[in-house]
Amino acid sequence: MGKIRKIFFNIYKIFFHSANLEGNGERVDIILKQYVDFDKLDMYQKSHYCRYEFAKKYITQNSVCGDFACGTGYGSIMLANKAKKVVGADINLKVINEVKKRYMMVKNVEFIHSDLLDLSYESVFDTIVSFETIEHFAENDIIKLLQIYHKALKSQGKIIFSTPYIQEQSVNARKLGFHLTFHINEEKITQWLSRANFTVESFKYQNYKTHLIQEVLEPKDFIIGIAQKN
Repeated sequence: MGKIRKIFFNIYKIFFHSANLEGNGERVDIILKQYVDFDKLDMYQKSHYCRYEFAKKYITQNSVCGDFACGTGYGSIMLANKAKKVVGADINLKVINEVKKRYMMVKNVEFIHSDLLDLSYESVFDTIVSFETIEHFAENDIIKLLQIYHKALKSQGKIIFSTPYIQEQSVNARKLGFHLTFHINEEKITQWLSRANFTVESFKYQNYKTHLIQEVLEPKDFIIGIAQKN
């Protein structure tokens, strides 16, 4: 167990804030304890948890990592067990205020409230993780967002991101208001990344059946992209 997690769990009972931060299916909240019983997580939690476990493989001990659209912050804490520093950013002020309290003793994680399109970092991060994010933006803003990520990364930095794979637009999906861009596939992502001056390293896939992230998988519920800054 990493030093940061040990410190956190030693003071867990005193400082932990347990406000419900779930977001009606669009935001999950995993309560990090000394031991996370994966089998007891729900379908959405399992997929999110596995994505962060996957992202940790790309994190080095002395690196700086951005967790953009960090939600309830558990993923930022997971990444902080390897990274030197993690910055978690999210547009929901209530959630950010709660996770600042919840993880106040984890000193190498900083949570900020921000619209991702307003981020102004330049050559700060070795890696940017941004799960279930781009589909929340209109297509023109996806290009802008990726350009912001590009500027924020150091030379040869990487982004690791996920999005629903070829999600169909429907009346119900539009009414929920969660997603603005649909039918996202490899071709679209490659075009967007190219316009933002990234090179695709690989695409992988995930589904709700196994939650594993693999190069070959059926059915494909999510696509995970790994790309490097040119």
